[in-house]
Amino acid sequence: MRLIIVGVVMGIIAIMIGINMFPMVLDASDDIQVDQTTVTNNSTTGVGETTEDVAFADPLFEDDTVNVTSVASDNGSDTPVASSYSSVTDTLTVSGLQASGTRVLTIVYDADALSEYTGLSPMVKFGPFLIFFGLIAAALGCMWQGARSMMG
Repeated sequence: MRLIIVGVVMGIIAIMIGINMFPMVLDASDDIQVDQTTVTNNSTTGVGETTEDVAFADPLFEDDTVNVTSVASDNGSDTPVASSYSSVTDTLTVSGLQASGTRVLTIVYDADALSEYTGLSPMVKFGPFLIFFGLIAAALGCMWQGARSMMG
């Protein structure tokens, strides 16, 4: 009888540990997928030009401007914004710049750290869920064994 109760309690503890650890596992998988990168670019806009294209050495994560952490300019008249990204040329278009001005743009973005490893990115995204559901299944199995043993 004692062994049965221990099995059920261990199953409940395993589920609680899994629920508490899951956010940390997700953060770790995000850290594996991206590298934070900084690019500086000297730029001069012409008459009527308010945008500038900045080339990236490493591709932007998921080709999405949401992964551009910050865009800053040393020209006080600028209000720089990452407006679009071309994955073909790895170029970010920055808008909100003062026409006929010079500046140094500093862009911080998340680069795709797994671009050289074709199949690893989906695995890193799916892996934490596989681990979590495996832990939950093992805990539920442990509880089921304990409950089934109690029933006879």
